[in-house]
Amino acid sequence: MSRSIIRWFALLLCFAIVVVLCEGSNTIVQAEPLGPSQWIDVGAPPVAPSAPVQKSLSSLDAANPVPNCRYGATALTAGQTDWLASLGAGWYLDFGAHAPQPLSGVEFGQVLSVNQRKNGCTYLNGYSVSPPLTDSGLGALIASQPGALWIVGNEPDRGPNSENCLGPAQGDTYPEIYAQAYHDTYQFIKSHDATARVAIAGLVEVTPGRLQYLEKVWQTYQQRYQATIPVDVWNMHLYILPEARPDGMPNGVANVALGTDPALAIRESDNNPNRCADPAVYCWAEHEDLSVFAQQVVAMRTWMKQHGEQAKPLILTEYSQLYPFTDYDDPVNPTRCFLQDEYGKCFTQARVSSFLTRTFDYLESASDASLGYPLDGNRLVQQWMWFSVNTSGVGYVSNLVTRDLKTLTQPGETFRKVVASRATYINLAPSRVAASAGLMSTPARPITATLFVAVVNSGNIQSTIPFTVTAYADKALTRPIDSAVVALGINGCIQRTARVSVKWPDLSVGTHFFWFKVDSTNAVGESAEDDNVIMGQLTIYPHGVLLPLVSRR
Repeated sequence: MSRSIIRWFALLLCFAIVVVLCEGSNTIVQAEPLGPSQWIDVGAPPVAPSAPVQKSLSSLDAANPVPNCRYGATALTAGQTDWLASLGAGWYLDFGAHAPQPLSGVEFGQVLSVNQRKNGCTYLNGYSVSPPLTDSGLGALIASQPGALWIVGNEPDRGPNSENCLGPAQGDTYPEIYAQAYHDTYQFIKSHDATARVAIAGLVEVTPGRLQYLEKVWQTYQQRYQATIPVDVWNMHLYILPEARPDGMPNGVANVALGTDPALAIRESDNNPNRCADPAVYCWAEHEDLSVFAQQVVAMRTWMKQHGEQAKPLILTEYSQLYPFTDYDDPVNPTRCFLQDEYGKCFTQARVSSFLTRTFDYLESASDASLGYPLDGNRLVQQWMWFSVNTSGVGYVSNLVTRDLKTLTQPGETFRKVVASRATYINLAPSRVAASAGLMSTPARPITATLFVAVVNSGNIQSTIPFTVTAYADKALTRPIDSAVVALGINGCIQRTARVSVKWPDLSVGTHFFWFKVDSTNAVGESAEDDNVIMGQLTIYPHGVLLPLVSRR
């Protein structure tokens, strides 16, 4: 028996257990924050926006933009989160894990701290996670945040700047230890909340060395646990930063990824513009190069496809420009500053604003049927996060709000205007179907099957209007089997899933086809109406269970 059939059989056994939770004609269901590979009947409704978003497509009011789930910003304090609504950001994180400040229509990403244990400069065979993996620690937080997005670590690939443990570090964890920490944390989270979404840590950037780090995590997990690492949401950071000095010696700005071959590291230019064409060099001027930016996105998606993970979402949880803009002689047209690129130019707020606009345009439009996420129109990236609303350290040239938190900066005004210019839309679609039934006592007795469909919203705003999902026994959709109403909204960007079930009585032995149509009464205005139907096939065997097949989305 193949693994796929065994997997289906196991799922069907689960369905027989949980089906009573969704029984009945015209069942009322709600959106569930499910992982992409789960069918679980528990969960919490998504956060409602401050005002209902009706079914028409429209441009946003620049002064009062509706939260757009594609766009996010890191906000480190309560005063910073107060700006998210004005910016139109639909999600945020602050690099911590805690009960977030309630914000209408804005999702919060929980970031767990993961670090390898050390004794001075000696790395030990152990790790720490904060909050700790205890019922009173992380367990209590999970219980209070059902269905949350949990990011396991932050840049674990980045260690100290030197062999003497000098300079700042981030996660500071070798890939073999990170694989163990991820395994234990994932299992702990799922055991406390099966609807939680778990994301792998974002590495500093996507370079050959960083991909080697990720490959080591993948292989270590496979070898140690005899299983593929279970990732609900893939995650990346994107900075165009050299990792080694001009002569190839560690460490450069981003540092050589821990546990990887230093020969793979991208080198500094030695401020020589003639080296910028070398793919093994990142010039200062390339810090804002859109072609290099796109190369990293494609490299991450290519790695995912090579490992069978294309049908998973990819989020970008941190990016912007980091190089400082200080000691300048003119804020608009400086001829002197702390850091000039190879062509004598400074990193000004105008330069940041241009980078923000160009990358937002790219992320909105980048798609590829051979690499992208099929449920999201083959987009390469589902959501992205700008760093930062305000930071006093590295990257403050990219701040969206002034240090006193009273006024938007030039990049902040650009952020708001770009988001406000985007058309808002909802796009409901079925993503999967399945079916279950009990054992037949005799082939002559009709049997009742339960049909399941998962519904997602790949739009950029939440759907708040109740809608009907109907199952049909014919392709023309003229013979309804049963219907269910999704009473609560479904967040956009495929963050959550509504699981609907209906009964199909009086079935006999043989093969049966069925069709689900989402929003069968056309209550919700959508950007696309031609993706609302999905077909399934089930076969009932004498004295056996039915096995479903799915023909298309």
